[in-house]
Amino acid sequence: MAASSPQPPLIRLVAEDPLWREELHLALQQEGFRVIQQPPPLQLKELIHVDPGAARSALLVLNLPSDRHDLVVTLALMQRLRRRDPLTPVLLLADQAAEAERAELLDAGADDVLVKPFGLREFVARCRAMLRRLKRMEQSSRAHEADVLLEAAGIQLFREQCRVVVDGREVSLTPREFRLLECFMLQPGRALTRDQLIEQVWGPDYVGNSKSVDVHVLWLRRKLGRPQASPLIVTVRGIGYRFSPPGR
Repeated sequence: MAASSPQPPLIRLVAEDPLWREELHLALQQEGFRVIQQPPPLQLKELIHVDPGAARSALLVLNLPSDRHDLVVTLALMQRLRRRDPLTPVLLLADQAAEAERAELLDAGADDVLVKPFGLREFVARCRAMLRRLKRMEQSSRAHEADVLLEAAGIQLFREQCRVVVDGREVSLTPREFRLLECFMLQPGRALTRDQLIEQVWGPDYVGNSKSVDVHVLWLRRKLGRPQASPLIVTVRGIGYRFSPPGR
């Protein structure tokens, strides 16, 4: 009997406007993806509460409400979803989002934010890029599954569990902050350029600029809780950053 062909990636699409949702659905379907349409975010919140696995997919595309109150609810949803499922890539679509709001959304666990208006080709290309990054992450995880714990300077990073413990207390990191810390801890003492960090953490398909690295390093430093006078992640002027635990 011939082996069955692998199924195409599943994209879970959450959008309130049925016409717009259908347009995105059709664009993804034409590229060969499997697509499931879900109810809007407030109902999805209840769905996740009932069945933790219900929101899992190869990629979750979530259309944000424009109302600030609903946005706050969505942020809480993202944080809860990330506690249950730290790996599924999440692409957020926003009618409008100031820089501060985009930062909030990324900090809550989103992998990317796409602000309208945008073309369908760009939307599909971003979905493909995020799925490629997920595939590389899964391959990398399998290649290093024997090396499940990284330790340095009171930090324990559990790679399989996506958990970080600092001086005995568990610290909540977004998926990108986790990958950034993992990247640093795998290469202690090495000066890494912003481009190298984008390549290793965001992936070569990332559409954005190097300021994202600076913002995520700032958040990571705060969460690690080390004094500013002796940070573990040291700025290397004109180059980028270096993870520098004591003794190196």
